[in-house]
Amino acid sequence: MKNFIRLLLLSFLVSTARAERIEPQENASQILSLLTRTMPQVHMSHEPVSESVARRTLENLLRSLDFDRTIFLAEDVAGLRRMASGLDEDLKDGDVELAFEAFHLYKERATDRVEFVKGLLDEGFDLETEETYVWRRKDAAWAETEEEWNELWRKKVKNEYLGILIGREMRELDAAEEASEENKKKEADPDSLSQEPSEENITLDEEGDETLNVIEEEEKEENDILEADLTPEERIRKRYGQFLEVLNGHDSEYILQIFLSSFTEAYDIHSSYLSPRKEEDFDIQMTLQLTGIGAILTYDEGAAKIQRVMKGGPAASDGRLQAGDKIIAVEQEGEEPVDILYWPLYKSVRLIRGEIGTTVILHVIPASDATGSLVEKIDIVRDVIKLEEKAARSEVYDLDREEGSYKLGIIALPDFYADFSGGSNGEEPRSSAKDVRKLLEELNTEEVQGLVLDLRNNGGGSLRDCVEMSGYFVDKGPIVQVKSGRRVRAMRDPERGMVFDKPVVVLVNRLSASASEILAAALQDYGRAVIVGDTKTHGKGTVQSLMPLDRGDDSLGSLKVTTAGFFRVDGRSTQLKGVSPDILIRTPYDVMEVGEEYLDNVLPWSWVSPVRYKPSADLREVNEVLSERSDERLSANETFSVYQEKVDRLEERMKRREVSLQWETRLATQLKDRELDKLQDKGLMIADDSEDEDLDEEEMFMIRPDRDMVLKEGLEILADLISYVPPVAQQ
Repeated sequence: MKNFIRLLLLSFLVSTARAERIEPQENASQILSLLTRTMPQVHMSHEPVSESVARRTLENLLRSLDFDRTIFLAEDVAGLRRMASGLDEDLKDGDVELAFEAFHLYKERATDRVEFVKGLLDEGFDLETEETYVWRRKDAAWAETEEEWNELWRKKVKNEYLGILIGREMRELDAAEEASEENKKKEADPDSLSQEPSEENITLDEEGDETLNVIEEEEKEENDILEADLTPEERIRKRYGQFLEVLNGHDSEYILQIFLSSFTEAYDIHSSYLSPRKEEDFDIQMTLQLTGIGAILTYDEGAAKIQRVMKGGPAASDGRLQAGDKIIAVEQEGEEPVDILYWPLYKSVRLIRGEIGTTVILHVIPASDATGSLVEKIDIVRDVIKLEEKAARSEVYDLDREEGSYKLGIIALPDFYADFSGGSNGEEPRSSAKDVRKLLEELNTEEVQGLVLDLRNNGGGSLRDCVEMSGYFVDKGPIVQVKSGRRVRAMRDPERGMVFDKPVVVLVNRLSASASEILAAALQDYGRAVIVGDTKTHGKGTVQSLMPLDRGDDSLGSLKVTTAGFFRVDGRSTQLKGVSPDILIRTPYDVMEVGEEYLDNVLPWSWVSPVRYKPSADLREVNEVLSERSDERLSANETFSVYQEKVDRLEERMKRREVSLQWETRLATQLKDRELDKLQDKGLMIADDSEDEDLDEEEMFMIRPDRDMVLKEGLEILADLISYVPPVAQQ
């Protein structure tokens, strides 16, 4: 009876399917069977394959296919959900049929929508009617009727059309302002006008006067983005045509990858199935390649999203690409741009990669422009990532205040790196812990009075290095607890004594994750540091392990699975809640949807029993005083006040759930938001009086308190801390 009902449902779901069908690959059933046997054994929850897991698998599959709930109809989803009632047994039996039926139905519906878009573009849009479009549709209801479906798509495409027009308007305004600034500079520097401009740099305005055509490059940029000879209608047609082309190009491995990862992510978002095409895996880490841009990408809402820009890579050196930015098109130097919306991540990566020294041009929607109205063009020269630029680095900074001068140390740590290969050329293997120890010893020789440890944007890495490094600031005791299954073990400081016993301030933000959170939490629990930063760190309190599905058959792929959770010495988890700062200094990341809590299927916060440890000090009362002093300083800082106002405005902007589809209203909103789009660095607070400096590549990686307001205030807080807390007496 079950199979009969299922056949009826499948018949209903694919009754209109006309596209060529894709059949599962030969080993698909074997892979799924292995996966369903392995996950309950190795995942930290040890949850068996159940109806609950099956339901989450289906919801993940729906989300992967139709993230903004615009392709499927409500009746499609209802039918698929009815099928999921027996999906747990199908999963264990290795039955992948549901995934392929869902994909075929999705492709059929998407084909219908592309045809509908063509009709909309033929009719045109009324930009005078005051109406709105709800662009955040992650949790919206699917359309119940075809009329509702058509109205949703009318507004969706109208929003895209209006976004192209608004983007062009903003670029023209930027170009005009830059031209004006250039003219002012030339008026202030008469010598710059001594040379005759070349013929191609001269144009005539409507009055017939000769003017320098400094807008030329901006016009070229606009034409590149809008593809010059294409109208907005033609551009949208091309985008959806390419979407359909890519959709029709998907193969069995792609569908299976989505389905199997939908199953693993039913356990938690950080677990996934990895097909043998390793370079095309989910969350491809391009920074480790010889030819890349230095960014970790993830697939988000149809685009290749920057999850993290790695310090030391070409993108970090360039400075324009930021976490949260979405790449929607890729252009090779001298060629036409290629839209990559809805492309599989591995295909996007293939376009972004290339030979060392060549230029790739990325068309990017900034993270700060959540409505997608603005597209920026970022050209990056592909290169290797130099270890020295990723490595820990230090500086001695003299802070002069009324009561005297303070000699302070700074260590910036981009990652918890470690060379597990054993080194090369007979050299000792490189590790972040060894490098930081050496820097601390050098700072001790310099007789600094305290240290600012910068862990902002540090996404973690080697747990071993993290524990060892934490011990440099703690005399003895446990650093972190690790829970795997029912077993909880404490990882302890491997060495008695402290490498650095003076006051410490740790800088964090919402991109500080995993190992960064362990170190910050340990120093906070031991009273060895004041934590300064966003309202919380990222909140990733789990560790993943990579294992083959079958050690004797590489063709079956691998499993990245969450095997353990991290807990502080006081028993609290860093999962979801992260580490809360002692002193709050908000950055733009704090108002964006950055953090574990914004991900799907995350593991809950939990706790274990605390372990015995002896804090060096209780800084709670001291932190209250330091926080008050910091607030007073920053309130009196005009540059900081202006910047904080921008952050507050960005927060208001990020809360918007709908946008106007009326030209004048939308344009007015974009003009109001325009200042936010001009922030040169959305993660750091840059002092206005230094933004115009030209920095070479070496200077880009220097520690520059004069250009970093958060770091500068961290040094001020450290000076306050030194006046309250002397070096720690080692037990």
